[in-house]
Amino acid sequence: MRFSELLAAHTIPEWQKKYICYGMLKSILTTEESRGSYDEDPKHLKAAHREFFRCCENELTKVTSFYSDKLLEAKRKMAAFGPSPEGGPPLEMSQEQTQAPLTQGRCWGRHGDHMSDLLRVCRANPDFQQLRLATSELHLNLVYLQSYQQLNYNAFCKIMKKYDTKFVSERGQRWKTETLDTSLLNTDCHGAQQLMDKLESLMVHLEGEDRQRALHSLRVPQRGLQQSEQKWIMFRNGVICGLLITLLMLIFITVVQEAEWERIGTLLRAHRGSFLLLEFLLLLGASMHLWHCAGVNHVLIFQLDPRDHLSHQHLFQVAGALGVCWCCSLLACLCPPFVTMPPLLPPVLLHCLFLLLLLNPTPTCYPTARRWLRALLLRVVTAPLWPVAFADCWLSDQLNSLSPLFLDLWHLLCSYGNAGTETSDYLPADQAGCGHSSLAVTCLIQCLPPWLRLVQCLRQFWDSRDVIHLFNAGKYSTVFLMVMFAGLYNRARVQLGQVWEVNVCVYLWAVSTCFSVLVCVSWDLLMDWALLHGHGLLRKELLYTHEALYYGAMLLDVFLRVCWAVNILLAQMWDSTSAAIASGILAPLEVLRRCVWNMFRLESEQLRNCELTQAVRDVDFPESSACLPEHVLREWRLDLEELHLVHQYQNHDHCRTRTPVERTCTHFILTCLTRVEGDSLSAEDTEKLWLKCVKTGEELSHI
Repeated sequence: MRFSELLAAHTIPEWQKKYICYGMLKSILTTEESRGSYDEDPKHLKAAHREFFRCCENELTKVTSFYSDKLLEAKRKMAAFGPSPEGGPPLEMSQEQTQAPLTQGRCWGRHGDHMSDLLRVCRANPDFQQLRLATSELHLNLVYLQSYQQLNYNAFCKIMKKYDTKFVSERGQRWKTETLDTSLLNTDCHGAQQLMDKLESLMVHLEGEDRQRALHSLRVPQRGLQQSEQKWIMFRNGVICGLLITLLMLIFITVVQEAEWERIGTLLRAHRGSFLLLEFLLLLGASMHLWHCAGVNHVLIFQLDPRDHLSHQHLFQVAGALGVCWCCSLLACLCPPFVTMPPLLPPVLLHCLFLLLLLNPTPTCYPTARRWLRALLLRVVTAPLWPVAFADCWLSDQLNSLSPLFLDLWHLLCSYGNAGTETSDYLPADQAGCGHSSLAVTCLIQCLPPWLRLVQCLRQFWDSRDVIHLFNAGKYSTVFLMVMFAGLYNRARVQLGQVWEVNVCVYLWAVSTCFSVLVCVSWDLLMDWALLHGHGLLRKELLYTHEALYYGAMLLDVFLRVCWAVNILLAQMWDSTSAAIASGILAPLEVLRRCVWNMFRLESEQLRNCELTQAVRDVDFPESSACLPEHVLREWRLDLEELHLVHQYQNHDHCRTRTPVERTCTHFILTCLTRVEGDSLSAEDTEKLWLKCVKTGEELSHI
């Protein structure tokens, strides 16, 4: 593999702008080589060669500044939980904390307890969980930073070697020795590793002195599935595809031979809601694959655990398995001679199966993903009570597109309740409602998802005081107008009201629909997708390769938004067979539109993360240190002071060569400064002791 390909393969997407522009420097060398503008006299280099080394220095300054800033940011985060490495006061626990019992929030006794009891109490402490998560994320950030340092250093070495090879010169080697090797990118190359060692030691304590478990918690996430795991998933997906093809062929043959088309329509209507869910899961898996190919880090955007999350292949497997259950349920309804049961019982059991899989408390069927989804659903339902994250807004938007699922579920329960346990009669659509309240309940169900999103916007405004959230809330409030006027029209139509009343309701619904569609489409393109900002109606940075995708997506969004608005009206016409058929076609199209929306919405969020250079979850260390034992806090304080002194003396003029004798001196002085009893030395005495150590290093090395 060529180095340029290796660099591109290992580049952190959110830090891409901060890497060396290897391709640009390489193109400069290629251009000058083709011109043959090299002057053999090193004192009279051409302007192009001076420009090349000026670009190299600029790139080195950019890389070094970013590396030092990220390293300093990591040290500040670690210092927030312990004493400041700059010599701040040691972190001491108060007398109340040291004497507090374990049941009052402290995880550890003053003199230590049995490790099992400690872990049992600590893991119920929110500070302990936050500390564990912050340690894991900061360690991953340092792993990325170490990879960043190594890749950029090797890139500079490679480009200098190419320069010397192309122009038969030693200037590149001199620049490497004089500039690159003396920069912070090389002199402080072990800074990230030292912090990582400290965090590994802390994680060992948090995992009950189990080093193997601690290293497993800090493992570097892979860029893909392991080969053995990938083979098994592909095998299972192949088996599921074979089953689906067979079952779909049986369904097609059965439907063709069926004479009662009204009965077929009722059964398909009963299974439409679950089909929308399966379609959404399948398209979401395809979107995850496209995000991975385009460099969109959806794991970071959704704040998932980078070491334990589902891939697109896992999602295909889940969608396929649920699809097999969906086909079996439909076949059970279509073939009553073989299975004797109430006609609508299979779809009811199918929805119960979906709910049971979500609420399953056992550690099976991807428990981490299901736990994350349950917590996210709870946060969405109780939106005003919690700060709103991106994943909360995203899930609420998905529920807006899946509102026909809830309508069909309510219609199914009403139909099953009215039909009782009959085995032959299927209720038509106009007899399946729940009395006179069916239209009102339909309107409430249609208004519930936008209401959840509206209160999220109000909570975001409350937290940030940003007026843009109020405008977003106003966008969702336009849906209420559409639903209300659609409900008034259907009530006037069903009750055979006067013509002028029906016409007024139709006009009001049309006006509110046009206004809502215009507002929603404008918000999709301008705010959610960040398009229409020049550059050919697009934006300056595009993650997807073909511009035609963006123009096609904009047109598709406008067309499907209109279909979504029309479907709100049709979904309330329970007494119309043609309206039910049209709604059955438009509902899957809305799910398709939402998945297209997801593609470009996450692209916009990825570009925002790139501007912030955020590659991992931003989790701060807890302010309280009561969830650690006293000896661990003391070791944390000493290690932070040692790391600060090492960083200080590595930049000292006498320590640049880092000979074995000087490393012995460093260890000796740090031992004196951090491990002896008594007061610490002043800065002046420390400098004198250091100079004396350098002069007498050979004697000290034998101590």
